[in-house]
Order: sequence, then structure tokens, then C-alpha cells
Amino acid sequence: MSKNTNVEAESGPKRFNLVKPYEYRGTRYDMLVAREPKVRDLRRFLKVAEADSIHAIEVTLADLCSVDEPVIGEASIKDFGIMKAWFEGFLADLMPDSER
Repeated sequence: MSKNTNVEAESGPKRFNLVKPYEYRGTRYDMLVAREPKVRDLRRFLKVAEADSIHAIEVTLADLCSVDEPVIGEASIKDFGIMKAWFEGFLADLMPDSER
């Protein structure tokens, strides 16, 4: 059975039920909730991405989830990939159809 990896941007808050929950500084993270990105998030992402694209996504996801950057840094690669794909869905909406 083939898995649909196409991720579409959804409006409103997004709940991420973590595949690999973890603890960071005494707080247990089983789920993260991200608000919908805004233009200011895009500006900051693009500015940071010039130097380090992974760090830019980490910073942006931390802002969107209202957590400190290290909280996102402690997420598993699988969970990070799921959150990254969600955010990239918003970026894809900015591209012309011919570039998708």
C-alpha cells in the first residue's frame, strides 16, 4: 500500500501527536500545537534560511508552537519531518503552479 506523502497546508492550529514523545527540562511533550504561519514568520524564516535552512525551520516551528528552540531540537527526526512537511505546505502555496 502506498503512503500519501503530499501534505497540504491547513488553516488554523495544527496538532502534532508526537510519534516519539520526549521530556525536556522536566516537561513531557506528547503533542505540540502550532498556529498558522503569518507573513512575519515567513520573513524571519527566509532571513535565517540564508545561513542554515534546518535551523530556520527549527526557529520557525518553535515560534509557531510557542516553545523554546531547544524543545524542537529534542524532537525525533521523524516528528521533525512531519512538522517540517506541514510548514513547507504553506511555502508551496506561495509558488506558481508551474513550479510545484
